Amino acid sequence: MAADAKDQADNNAINDTPENSSGASDNDIIEATVVERSQNEPETTKTAVPSDTSHDTKGSGHKGVWFLGFFNLILILSLAAAGYWYWMQQQNQETQPNPKIIALENAVRVINADLSQLSSTLVATETQNIEQQTLLSELTDTSIQQIKNLDDLAQRVNLNALKNEGLAKRIADVSGRRPADWLLAEADYLVKLAGKKLWLEGDVKSAIMLLKSADVRITDLADASLLPIRALLAKDIQTLQQVNQVSTESIALSVSALIAQVDNLPLETLKLPEAEMAETKTELSDDVTDWQANLKSSWNAIVDDFISVEKRSAEITPFISTKQQWLAREQLKFALLNAQQAVLNHQTTLYQQALQQSLDIVITHYQLDNVGVEAYIDSLQQLILIDTSRKLPSQLDAQQPLAEIIEQRIQTLFAGGQ
Repeated sequence: MAADAKDQADNNAINDTPENSSGASDNDIIEATVVERSQNEPETTKTAVPSDTSHDTKGSGHKGVWFLGFFNLILILSLAAAGYWYWMQQQNQETQPNPKIIALENAVRVINADLSQLSSTLVATETQNIEQQTLLSELTDTSIQQIKNLDDLAQRVNLNALKNEGLAKRIADVSGRRPADWLLAEADYLVKLAGKKLWLEGDVKSAIMLLKSADVRITDLADASLLPIRALLAKDIQTLQQVNQVSTESIALSVSALIAQVDNLPLETLKLPEAEMAETKTELSDDVTDWQANLKSSWNAIVDDFISVEKRSAEITPFISTKQQWLAREQLKFALLNAQQAVLNHQTTLYQQALQQSLDIVITHYQLDNVGVEAYIDSLQQLILIDTSRKLPSQLDAQQPLAEIIEQRIQTLFAGGQ
């Protein structure tokens, strides 16, 4: 469009040049002169002039026509040269780039580049807006969930506040009581627990530790009125320390080990009576006449060197059958199990009877000359010598007075309106 506008402007400029306008006016003047001359020539011929005058006039007229023709030819050639020159200028202008057009084209390129950059920026902005909208929706959902969580937390806080108010009221109710009451109640609980350990479980060591802990609680009170209670606690502790502290568990484990060895002990399956004393050997005589007696004595000596014969006149006990062997072993196991159960139940008499029965069974049915049987008998005798008897007190002296003191303080507390 810019090029078309430029061509139109150039055409208008060409049409408006003074050469074109002057050329057109000269042609009109020449044509008007020729027409006037042709119209006026008959009238001139008709005028009466001399012959020489008409000839001169005719010759001057031809010269003027040739002059005008020559002038018109020169003018036409000039116009043609001017047109050719102008056409060449237009061709040169069209072939040579116009700086303004180049500048406009560069400006258009810059504008197109800016437009492409703006379009890419716009696309990126739209993508970013979509991502931001997605993130905003996610944040909105998260915010809604957080609001719900905050509502739940608020409800929990309110519920905890109500609970704290209730606890505060309870603490306010208990705040008027002295800490000594709590320590005294704890000491009473420890004394009762010591009694349960002592009589239900037979655990003397735990009972002593609990009584000592109760004494520490009463000591923390620093109350002189509780000194008699501490004296009774000390008496109970001393009484329990004098109880036999034998470990019944260790004894029970030792008996269990003896039970496991029963099957490995060799039984006495045959009992031989004592051999009778052999006859004394007769000495050889120096008398020749006693050769028969000497020969007999020599023969008996030779036979005794190769063959030994023992004579037993007592009755020989027969072999023990397999069933009797099994029964002997089971009797020993049963007696040992009774001893184990008795020691765990602190039944001293039954424990010693069961061990004595086990010892009798071993002596009766097992090989006494075996090293293992001898060690087994020594173990049984050592267990029999252990004193498992212990006499527990029927009650703890500090338990009843301590309970009475707590009861008195409770009655005093309610009587005072607290």
